[in-house]
Amino acid sequence: MTSWTDRYRSDRRNAPPAKLKALGLQGAVTLHDGPFADRVANAQETYLAIPADDILHGFRAEADLPSSGKPMTGWASRTSAATFGQWVSGMARLSAAAGNPDLAQRAVDLLKGWEETLPASGDTKMHVYGWEKAVCGLVDTALYVGYDEALDVLARVTGFAAANFDRTRAKATPADFAGDGPQLMLEWYTLAENLHRGYLAGGDPLLQEFATVWHYDDYWSLFEEAPAAGQPWPVPVWLHAYSHLNTFASAAAAYEVTGDERLLTVLRNAHDYFTTTQCYATGGFGPSEFTMPEDGSLGRSLEWRTDTAEIVCGSWAAFKLCSALMKATGEAKYSDWVEQLLYSGLGATTPVTIDGVTPYYQDYRLGISTKLPHWDAWPCCSGTYVQAVSQISDLIYYTADDGVSVALFVPSEVTFQHDGATVLLRQSTGFPEEDTTTLTVSLDRPTEFTLRVRVPQWTEGMSVRLNGEPVQLACVPGTWAEVARTWTHGDTLEVAIGAGLRAIPVDRWHPNRVAFAHGPVVLAQDGIWTSPLSAIMPWQATDLDRLLTRTGEGLHFDARQVGTNRQPVGGFLPLSEIPDRQPHRVYLDLDRPRII
Repeated sequence: MTSWTDRYRSDRRNAPPAKLKALGLQGAVTLHDGPFADRVANAQETYLAIPADDILHGFRAEADLPSSGKPMTGWASRTSAATFGQWVSGMARLSAAAGNPDLAQRAVDLLKGWEETLPASGDTKMHVYGWEKAVCGLVDTALYVGYDEALDVLARVTGFAAANFDRTRAKATPADFAGDGPQLMLEWYTLAENLHRGYLAGGDPLLQEFATVWHYDDYWSLFEEAPAAGQPWPVPVWLHAYSHLNTFASAAAAYEVTGDERLLTVLRNAHDYFTTTQCYATGGFGPSEFTMPEDGSLGRSLEWRTDTAEIVCGSWAAFKLCSALMKATGEAKYSDWVEQLLYSGLGATTPVTIDGVTPYYQDYRLGISTKLPHWDAWPCCSGTYVQAVSQISDLIYYTADDGVSVALFVPSEVTFQHDGATVLLRQSTGFPEEDTTTLTVSLDRPTEFTLRVRVPQWTEGMSVRLNGEPVQLACVPGTWAEVARTWTHGDTLEVAIGAGLRAIPVDRWHPNRVAFAHGPVVLAQDGIWTSPLSAIMPWQATDLDRLLTRTGEGLHFDARQVGTNRQPVGGFLPLSEIPDRQPHRVYLDLDRPRII
């Protein structure tokens, strides 16, 4: 029987054309004023402010070369190997997304400085964990900055790795949850992604051949079929959550090379498995960094774990999987998880600081939660943070042969070519505080195309007006609302999105252990000298407006319950507005009112 890996061996690209194309990393999307534009601007400033000589200092010291830099701290105290490639990747991607030539030059300078420390053999002296990220930095600097010499370095370091890396590939188990094994091959099953991408960027067959070595066939094959309704997924658990989602970026890259439809099925099922069995209301997953069995463990973790979800790395892995599925399938539903994480995952963290203080876990414990940065400077999330932020503009708009699709409601604009015309689509919105978004078309001549708007899974009823007049559309949650016509300059499409208050149980074993959200925005209860909220049972029969009332100040809600003079029932506000170290509650047991 031909194995999956044997079927993957190919020196040519066989995948069918993508159904959707993202434009953010081509510089075609501009973010307008708002929290996401602020986050992108902050990341540019922060990562440019890290002295390049400091980042390279450890590498130069190991190579016995003089250095004008200073030693870094935390995870980078010896060298920055653990995150170096991600920093370079993020800078390259941000340079393309934001049109920032200084970031592009910084990415090139870092790679040149690093290359000076490498021996002729190409031995990076990195374990697999850092090596995989270095490969990503090389590929992204070639793709998004145009620094082709990066592919020459990639061929060199891959040649050494192919000849010297241990290929035992220990199977991940609960006792060794990331497949480290005695050979220090931590997360080896994520290596294929950027090797495949490097092959697509430069065509070197060595990269494609080496990528196939690291396919996680034993795990991927478990997702070839979804279980029957009501049955658990036949997937091992108590494994490293982030990397066991991130491995599907390798499967997506393998699909992009080979076009094997089984891989696309695996990607679909992996998405469904994680979103239905592993995720909290924010889109975060992985208490104590583990995948959870389908037995109520996810809900029980809220009773004592402080490391509820590894948010930043988890957001990056989810962005990659969902983006790959959006492009391959053209289906709107794959932006729902992205949206959750943008508003309540990555978007609810405090940005990385110049001294390496980095968000890591979110804490959803019952009782009182707090946001705390990682205890070490420059951890893994400092690398995935800049990569994830660089991806934001690439997640909003997608083009197809017949038009453009709006996946997220973010103040921004996109420019694209259609049928020989240059089209600028501007999105004006106060979402999520306001429930409408307005799309305005600017073009040089009337042009026929289809404008699609994503209908979120959570909508309570989306409606559309074209140039002020109602349009009768089938706005089915999880699909696109489509308007196909000849567009003229100044046409507008106004969309009432349909966000509302909702309660989201953590899992089916804990139906009364819920988080509140407004649309995609998870709300947190003020925990400073306040009591939790309770509800008349069953709460599902209760109008949520009888529990919470909107104050008129953004997405702030007051509880209708009074509580006590000493501990009133606290109000609710977006989790993203909770500062570090401020007590709050994300999940509550509605059927167990208590102060202590």
